[in-house]
Amino acid sequence: MEDDHNQDDALASIPRRRRPALSCTVCRRRKLKCDRALPCGQCVRSKTPDLCVYSSLSNPSTTSSRPRPVADSSDQGHVPSDRASPVNSGLFVFDSKHQNPPSRVSKPKGRPDELQELRNRVRSLEQALARTGSARTPESLAYDSVPDFGMQMRMTLDNQDVTQEVRNLPENACFRGRNGRTRFRGRSSAELTLSCLDDMAAYFAKNHHKMKSESSEFHKMKKFRGELRSREKQDQQRAYQERACSLKEMLPPRNIADELLKLYLSTFETTYRILHVPTFLKQYDSYWAGETTTTDQIFIAKLLALMAASSCYFSPATKVNGTDTLHHIAVGWLLAVQSWMASSFVGSTVKFDMLQIQCLLILARQAHAADGDVVCITSGSVVRTAMVMGMHRNPLRFSKMTHFWAEMRRRLWATILELDLQASIDSGMPPSIDLDQYDCDLPSNCDDADLIEDMPEAPVPKGSEVLTRSTFLAVLSRSLPLRVRIARAMNSLKFTLSYDEALRLSEDLFQAFNGSLAHFPPKLDDDGSAFARSFMSFVMQRFILLLHRPFALSIALSPKFSYSRKVCMESSLEMLYQLELPESALLDQVHPCLGHLNGGMFRDESFHSALTVCAELCLQTREFSASKPAQSFHANSLNELVRSQQNVLVRVLERTLDTFGSRISPKGNGCKGFVFLSMALASVKARLGGENPMKKIEEASLRSIKMCEQVICGVPWVDLRRQIEGEFVPSVTHTPDMSSAASDVSFDPFSFFSSNSLDLSPLDFGNMFDAADYKMPELWDPNFLAI
Repeated sequence: MEDDHNQDDALASIPRRRRPALSCTVCRRRKLKCDRALPCGQCVRSKTPDLCVYSSLSNPSTTSSRPRPVADSSDQGHVPSDRASPVNSGLFVFDSKHQNPPSRVSKPKGRPDELQELRNRVRSLEQALARTGSARTPESLAYDSVPDFGMQMRMTLDNQDVTQEVRNLPENACFRGRNGRTRFRGRSSAELTLSCLDDMAAYFAKNHHKMKSESSEFHKMKKFRGELRSREKQDQQRAYQERACSLKEMLPPRNIADELLKLYLSTFETTYRILHVPTFLKQYDSYWAGETTTTDQIFIAKLLALMAASSCYFSPATKVNGTDTLHHIAVGWLLAVQSWMASSFVGSTVKFDMLQIQCLLILARQAHAADGDVVCITSGSVVRTAMVMGMHRNPLRFSKMTHFWAEMRRRLWATILELDLQASIDSGMPPSIDLDQYDCDLPSNCDDADLIEDMPEAPVPKGSEVLTRSTFLAVLSRSLPLRVRIARAMNSLKFTLSYDEALRLSEDLFQAFNGSLAHFPPKLDDDGSAFARSFMSFVMQRFILLLHRPFALSIALSPKFSYSRKVCMESSLEMLYQLELPESALLDQVHPCLGHLNGGMFRDESFHSALTVCAELCLQTREFSASKPAQSFHANSLNELVRSQQNVLVRVLERTLDTFGSRISPKGNGCKGFVFLSMALASVKARLGGENPMKKIEEASLRSIKMCEQVICGVPWVDLRRQIEGEFVPSVTHTPDMSSAASDVSFDPFSFFSSNSLDLSPLDFGNMFDAADYKMPELWDPNFLAI
């Protein structure tokens, strides 16, 4: 027994070897997932890259018995105290910011194999620091060998060429117009994808001479366009002059107001937090009950703005009083509130209510396509106004700030940042604020009922499993730094993002995406939760497309971009799926859906996703024709599989086109996206069916313009679709022959462009329909395809 006991003691005294830690010391201490870069992503995001060090642990018991080496005084002068790391048992410790590897290495006395491994790893580290390229990880540093110089030079040159090509992709599609009427659109706009549709570029280049000829059709359409624009300007001037001080008279009957308010609270207010719902509902009931002696103009302005935002869920042809459509009345509400704001808040007056109204106006403008593409101008102004109020600082820095107002400021500041970020992507501009310019903390996940204006203590946030109106904004704000970084990298003046860094950002973005959707289970039947989940998916998928699209469109330059091509395809289909109404939806009922949002980021991103699917199908046709597989059983089976997948994609595009047609307003908003998508879809069908794409594009342009003209003249889209139901029959090998319909068109589509202009600008086309939305790049420019 005594021998067994001694044997057990001997075994217990043998030290156990620990698995070497691969994470940096900071991530290991904070229990975070480390990407093992130098410095790692977690340290970069926390703005502590200097503290990112790695230490490989060996036997702690053995090391503890050894004396710790005393550093030389000369070495201590080169290593700051805040960057020093404890070296209790490590083989190596290095700091990514220093350029002298020996100063970061501690050599404790140990076995010869440890010393030799230490020398090898230090030598590998020195070689890695001497080389240029993407960041290396500790694993690669430990096992690097002497590189092949020729292979390294070839890879460096290839990467430089690829980066240069990706950087210059949108060069010719971003600058449009001439002289005093120009427009710039960054890399996040749809022009980048539209430039990859070769058939449409060739079509406009081939028919450029037709645009110069003057004919009766040209004068007819030019006069029609002028009448539309003139009527719209007169309506705007009338709203500013006559309705600026009579907001109360513009309120609709209460049954309509109740419906619009209910829609807003169940959709937008479950995503962006602008109002304190109990306080607003109390004011709403008091107003209709006549309990207030004086009319609160601020409350009425908020009510009109939110009703204008929620009215987008109704059909564009919905009429209120038998004459005016709800869309037309909502635009009048927007103009009246804007006029009232300009006349009421003058001088240095800055109030919290003012920021709330401006946020509501931004939502309404994007939902109704009322100058939605230039809303970034307004959002940038709102950011500056909020900073004047100190909204970007921690509310607790204000000594007289109550807990109620502190939480309200956190909510509104997060909403303002999100609106500005989305608006900047719409216009292809960098965000208006940097991440290091504010220290306001994130909003809490608490119900409005828990917020009382005179509450003595801060409310206790709900758990992550509890859904509140603030859950969406609280969860979305966690990924704000990552999304701001992506937007700034994509729309910066110089495109310097490497593909390796893009993949790291993509991994972080997917993790944030999956974590966000976990808070909104699809099994919930609540309409507000379903809308919040759909909206969350829309926002996150949008940034995934923004990050991968420049590389996916450069697939011809390098096959390593195939992953981005796959991601863009999947995300685009997911975006288009958001346009689908629920299966249980009825035509005579209102169902909140992202497909109902008419302008701004909502329609632009849907149009962009549809163009991405078109570009993918065009790329597949080129690859399939170039490969020319042998005729065998296996080849035929593969062809049938590919063709069936293409059939599914074409049907998705046809349903998207149908949705775009249903959202055309009597004022002509939405026509341009419908026309361009019709032409792109016709080109794809022709390529897949082996037909002449130029002929099909011309037929589609004439047919789609004719349909837009009929919708503007008052023909309901449902009736128009029934008349030409063959237009939307899913087909890949054959495009329906619409020659009879095309011959009845009473005007020339090229009359949209100025015939006396030698340097044709897409801005001329923009004036026909919805001004600045979906502008066509200069496809006829000889240098357009030189990318």
